[in-house]
Amino acid sequence: MRDLQERNKLISQGMQLAALLPDIMPDDADSQIKPIYEDIQNTLRVPLVNQLFRTLANYPDYLEQLWKHFSPAFVSNSFELEADNLREKALLEDLPEMPEGRWDTIPNAEQLRAFNDTIFYVLPKLLITANIFYEATFSTIPAYRTRRGEAPVNNSPIQTGVAAGTTKVELMKPESADPVVKALFTDIKQHHNHSLVASYYRGVANWPEFLQQAWHDIKPLIGSTAYENLRGFITDQATLSLRKIPLEQPAAIPLDEKQREEVRAILAFFRYKFIPELLLDVALFKAMLDGPAEAYSSRFSVAVSDED
Repeated sequence: MRDLQERNKLISQGMQLAALLPDIMPDDADSQIKPIYEDIQNTLRVPLVNQLFRTLANYPDYLEQLWKHFSPAFVSNSFELEADNLREKALLEDLPEMPEGRWDTIPNAEQLRAFNDTIFYVLPKLLITANIFYEATFSTIPAYRTRRGEAPVNNSPIQTGVAAGTTKVELMKPESADPVVKALFTDIKQHHNHSLVASYYRGVANWPEFLQQAWHDIKPLIGSTAYENLRGFITDQATLSLRKIPLEQPAAIPLDEKQREEVRAILAFFRYKFIPELLLDVALFKAMLDGPAEAYSSRFSVAVSDED
């Protein structure tokens, strides 16, 4: 119970920091961070830089060291496989009614699908990354191992570079959104108990009709027992995945005491709450757009399984 209270305290602190610190977008990045952002996109194979990195960019030496240290692991086949495994488990069993073809007539529906698929592809990678950074900084990276009787995983490097078909969209600023979208942003934040609007929702707001209806449909699930149980399960699975990826403990971390406290809280927020909840939400949106059967995998994955 004490550990849970400490975790919740860290999450709360990290949530406030994530909202208060500058959101360092790629166009605003300095000469130290800009090449890191470019490598993040090539390594994770998406044409955008997610909130996790834009927040950690406020600690540039830290982000630079850990990204450069772990980026070889992020292009390993096992990293791609473990992201696939998390994604496969992220859809709730009890789903709202999803009429087939419901969203085919909305403007630029294919762009919406491409954006949703892009985020659905990268989120499990972000969750594993947040776990790696946290363990490397505040604990010890677990030893790489396979289960007894299992064949070693193919750890050859995957294809890097932004995947064909992934996309980014303009992120709507909450302060300049129209009243309907602004009210949706407020409701999403409050219902999730978040301090900021996720970039994903700011992107989907380019399709306000879809966002309004889709949020209405999934809102009753947020915070339910099934939702919280799945969030906890996904979080635990992400932690366990570290043993299946070839990782090495980095050298001394370039953070002073105050920075260590802040980074620990920030990573706790992303690791335990923000990313797992967003992954569950995006899986639900994927099921709405393309049907539940399509919400267990990503068309952008290039992982090679043992059977291939």
